[in-house]
Amino acid sequence: MTFPPLLPALSVTPLAAIEVERRHLLAASALVLAWPRALRRCADVPSWEQFLVEAPKRVGELAQGKSAAEQDAYLYTLASLAAQIESVPGGKLSAFARLDPKVLFGMLHRGTPFFVVEWRLEPNAVLPAHCHPGASVCTLALEGAAEIRHYEVEPGAPAYDSKSEDAFTLRETRRQRLRPGALSTLSATRDNVHGFRAGAEGARGIDITTMHGGDGSFSFVDFDPETPLDPKLGSYEALWIGQEPR
Repeated sequence: MTFPPLLPALSVTPLAAIEVERRHLLAASALVLAWPRALRRCADVPSWEQFLVEAPKRVGELAQGKSAAEQDAYLYTLASLAAQIESVPGGKLSAFARLDPKVLFGMLHRGTPFFVVEWRLEPNAVLPAHCHPGASVCTLALEGAAEIRHYEVEPGAPAYDSKSEDAFTLRETRRQRLRPGALSTLSATRDNVHGFRAGAEGARGIDITTMHGGDGSFSFVDFDPETPLDPKLGSYEALWIGQEPR
């Protein structure tokens, strides 16, 4: 936004200049007084219910994109809407596998183009790295703290569902600390493997997941995240191990 100059041109007479300046100052004052109202409108935080109604309208068409760029456009738009949610009600959660400390999941919403899974990690719990074939995920942290690490499978790896015992190379692409309000995304083509480690206070959040041709199947990855093959590249030797973490 630009404002007209407060000082008039030199050709204006002194009295006229005073009147012009007065009008400009009044106009500027009115705009300044209006800013808080405009900011409040921009910062209106939708309820969870509003998000579930409005977000599909905003991102429905974008969700149909197949290319990497189209999926990112969808995810970033979705994330901008999710970032405005004031609070997310909790649902019924169940412990996953035999992980100890516990990792709990529950379906919070099932719709189109996305479904929402709530997750809770007990203090110091670990959800091992796993892939999301043919899917995108927008993670929103709600409580506590956790570290999330993203990886990509290097070319030449066996398919995640091949039951192959051949090792492949996994490369870390991103590492982030999740605090309440933090967002992290993965698409079908980038950062598609992720894993979580909760802090001493545990953590809670949601995953907003969209299928882009995937069928919901996945696989955990067995590797040592503290022992890279090449520390500079962030590469690791890994194995697909199916849907039961070790």
